[in-house]
Amino acid sequence: MKHFNFFEGTSTGCDTIIQMLNEDDKKVKDEMTKNWRNHKLEELKFVGTLGALLASCLSSTSSWPDVLPNGKSKPWLVRGMLYSGLILALFSVVVAGIQSMRLHRLSAHPDGLEMIRHSLGRRRRSDNKALPSWLYVYAWEFSLAFLVLAVLFMVIATSTLIWSAAAYGPWKPEGASWWDGNAKMAVLFTSVLTLAVVFLILSQGALSKSNFFRI
Repeated sequence: MKHFNFFEGTSTGCDTIIQMLNEDDKKVKDEMTKNWRNHKLEELKFVGTLGALLASCLSSTSSWPDVLPNGKSKPWLVRGMLYSGLILALFSVVVAGIQSMRLHRLSAHPDGLEMIRHSLGRRRRSDNKALPSWLYVYAWEFSLAFLVLAVLFMVIATSTLIWSAAAYGPWKPEGASWWDGNAKMAVLFTSVLTLAVVFLILSQGALSKSNFFRI
């Protein structure tokens, strides 16, 4: 049955961990563990950098005017989501940094590779096969999840702010034409946002293991 998982990276990561935990050759298992550790460190470094840039961008939104062009005040939802996105972006950086330091400290231990594997999976009693611990597997994805949520909050807040400015207000009475510069900007912004979301979904589908988007 064909299926598409938007977060395909999590499924692929679990497959890698399962193969690593159940490899019989000790040398090959250690090599796979090193590869997983190195790639995870690079991923955490990338997420931490993006999180810091996003946090800087979100912190600058406090200087946005509180009164919109139509005379209305900035909605509380916009401020709430922007500040929430800032918290998520900061915690994305913090989690990525803590996990990177943890991996570095484990790597410095004589039995570091074995400890890394032990923290990722457990042995099933029925057939003694190792399975990944879903809690720990998803814990390593928390920094990315915080980053994605921060982006989502900022997009929703920006969309709400732009459309609130396009609505009728004290400086834009209902008798006036709705199709002014703010309305045009809102429509253009929504069109570009929709196009970006479509390309994002298509890019994820192209990298998916399934044939959901294959032509």
